[in-house]
This record gives sequence, C-alpha cells and structure tokens, in this order.
Amino acid sequence: MKPKKDHLDLSCSTTCSRRSFIVKSTCSSIGISLFSSSFISAFATTLNTKKTREEIHQQLDELVDEYGPIFGTCSQTSFYALNETFKLKAGKFVKSLASMPGVALRGETCGAVTGSLLAIALVYEEDMFDEEKKRLSREPSFTFCSKFETEFGSTRCEDVISHVNQKKYEVSKPEDYQMLGREGAFQHCSNVVKRAVHIAADIILEKS
Repeated sequence: MKPKKDHLDLSCSTTCSRRSFIVKSTCSSIGISLFSSSFISAFATTLNTKKTREEIHQQLDELVDEYGPIFGTCSQTSFYALNETFKLKAGKFVKSLASMPGVALRGETCGAVTGSLLAIALVYEEDMFDEEKKRLSREPSFTFCSKFETEFGSTRCEDVISHVNQKKYEVSKPEDYQMLGREGAFQHCSNVVKRAVHIAADIILEKS
C-alpha cells in the first residue's frame, strides 16, 4: 500500500541547508540495520511476490506520474519509485536527494541516474563494513549507466535535456534554466525517469 501524500516529509526540500541534509538523512536516519540480514530477507520477500516485469514497470510508471509533480526532482522521484516498488525501507534517503537533480542544478549527473544508482547499491551491497571492501554494486551500476547512456547519449543532466529536446541548453546559466521552463523542456523528464527506473528495476530483479 502506498503511503498517503500527506504522510510524506518533504520539509527538507525547503528548510534543510545543503550542509545539513546529509547528516539528517544517512545512517543516523535509517540505521545500519538497513544493510543487515533482516533487510535482505525483506527484499527477498518482495521479489517473491511473483509480479511480472511488466507489472513492476507499470507500478513504477504510476509512482513517477503521481509523485514526480510532488517532489519536482528526478533524483527524489526515481529513488522513491524504486524504494516503494521493491520495499527497500529507505524512505529517509528521499530527503538527501533533494539537492541532487543535475547535482545542485549545475547540469551535471542526471537525477534519474543518481536516484537509481542509490537504489541499486542498497540492493547489491551486503555490508557497509565489509572487511574485504567488496563493492558488489559496481558492476550493476556500471551496467545501468551504460544502458542509460546508450538511450540518452550521456548520464549528464544538461546533455540528456539537450538530447530529448533536440536543442542545446546550458542548465547552469540562469537565463537558460528559465528558458527550459518557458519552452516546456522539463516535460520530457518524466519519461527519462521512467526509463531510468525500468533499467534499474531490471538490474535489481537480476539480484534474485
């Protein structure tokens, strides 16, 4: 069951400073137990719901359509959709992604990439204190970025926006950013997010 919109804590988007949002939304918020066997067990239960790939994609699309306008960022929307669909129980991370669309609106890494990579890492990494320093999410993360880049030409926000709009914008320039809104360039972002979470979901399903 999806949480009601009025239960979402979106206050960090407007009240948290960039210096404090990390402290408020990482391990202190969700606990190291997120990476424990109980988390892995809960995730396995989610995969055993027998939903088809198409049903999972449809659920993701519905979540993007519903919550994209609420969050207003590709980073928060992509992670929220994956978090809800796969019951990752890491909702507090949504706050920490408020500053991540285009990495602080500088036209850098696309928020749909950032949010998706966070979900992939939560699924694949077994222990944040692994003595062998294994990084089990590196290969699936690389695969995600490669597939995303194949479709959109880049993982950079500015390049993705230019690719889907067939027009060059410099997102970091205030005048160009305002032009993006006037010309409706952001209308394509929901489709980018949907495709990103589809790619991420397929990679997450491979974990089973």
